[in-house]
Amino acid sequence: METVDHIIIGGGVLGLSIAYHLARDSRESVLVIERNELASAASSKAAGLILQAAGKAFQTPLVKLTRDTMTLLEEDLGETIGFHDVGSLRIAASSAREAELRGMERDAASHGIPFEHLSGQDARDRAPWLNPSRAHRITLFPTDGYVDPYMLSTAYGRAARKSGARIRTRTAVSDLIVNSDCVTGVRTASGDVFGGSVIDAAGAWASLISARAGYPLPMAPTRSHYWITAADTSYGGDFPVTLLPDGHAYMRPDTGAMVIGVQEANSATFDARQLPDDINTFSPTRGEDHWDIIAEAMEPLSVFFPAIPQAKFASYVSGLSTYTPDGTVLLGAVPGPSNFFTAAGCCGNGIALSAGVGSAISALVRGNEPEFDITPFAPGRFGSVDPFSSEFRDRCSAARAFKSHTTPSS
Repeated sequence: METVDHIIIGGGVLGLSIAYHLARDSRESVLVIERNELASAASSKAAGLILQAAGKAFQTPLVKLTRDTMTLLEEDLGETIGFHDVGSLRIAASSAREAELRGMERDAASHGIPFEHLSGQDARDRAPWLNPSRAHRITLFPTDGYVDPYMLSTAYGRAARKSGARIRTRTAVSDLIVNSDCVTGVRTASGDVFGGSVIDAAGAWASLISARAGYPLPMAPTRSHYWITAADTSYGGDFPVTLLPDGHAYMRPDTGAMVIGVQEANSATFDARQLPDDINTFSPTRGEDHWDIIAEAMEPLSVFFPAIPQAKFASYVSGLSTYTPDGTVLLGAVPGPSNFFTAAGCCGNGIALSAGVGSAISALVRGNEPEFDITPFAPGRFGSVDPFSSEFRDRCSAARAFKSHTTPSS
């Protein structure tokens, strides 16, 4: 019989960050169990944006911790983790978005995150492809940027191993072991493993794991995607990550090209029970509709990026994020049996939130208080729901459509 202090189900960015924080901050034994290879599902396909100030102020300390932790990881490992400190430009082109941006600035100031207001010409100097004429307000957050998501994920894993954590790949968790209203371990093909805590960080499959304890997590696998243009000197280069909430889009650099992400009105969602064990054998693309989406986005985006109708697109990347109805991560104790925790429902923010999530779960499972308020992330905040129903999945799809807004109306 194998026994450890903490079992983490899932070797994506959240599971590996939890392992890193637990191993770094305690002498307790940690085991990560991953069905496939590390960071081989949603984590490796993320756009990797690190945006510290957001419309949801309660998320800011988590992202700020990720920004700070990346520096610690590089020092610990003696190698780069692929962070590009290009900053971020937030452009508000309506009164509602301007009000949101002012709120982000107040939030940033309260956490010591630097920012500065830019004129239209200042913005063009940093992003020559940009037409800022419709902007009500432009703010630069210079310490933001983007990171290679696979490099960050595996850096957490290497640092966790360095501190004593064990990571077991190609091992599927088939069931939870529940005794007397307590989750005491997991069942795998290679044998049962018992632990003082069990942490569900299984990504798109997390609700299937938690259902074994009687509470399917309230989240739905939801298609996230972005397009990458062909390299072009007119809009490539190292410009800041650019957020256009009025256009439901963002842009970031990509080796002489541009990544364009769009939040469409109706994101595709999926029943977690119908997903394959290996997500790399599954495509969330439905026909050619992804090209229709970028085509429909051309007109509103051309207001800010006049050259987009002439842009050539080199590739398209799609993956599955997991969304909740309010667009906020699930973090903490799962309702029901004790000793069972989750870090799931990342809502497209898993990379950015990763260190904050890891720190919070590390504190919780060791009986300590996290360093920030995690009440807004409570896994049971929606009550009893059927996360596999089309009605619930539609609520999650709507949350993705307004990811870049504090409020859905413009």
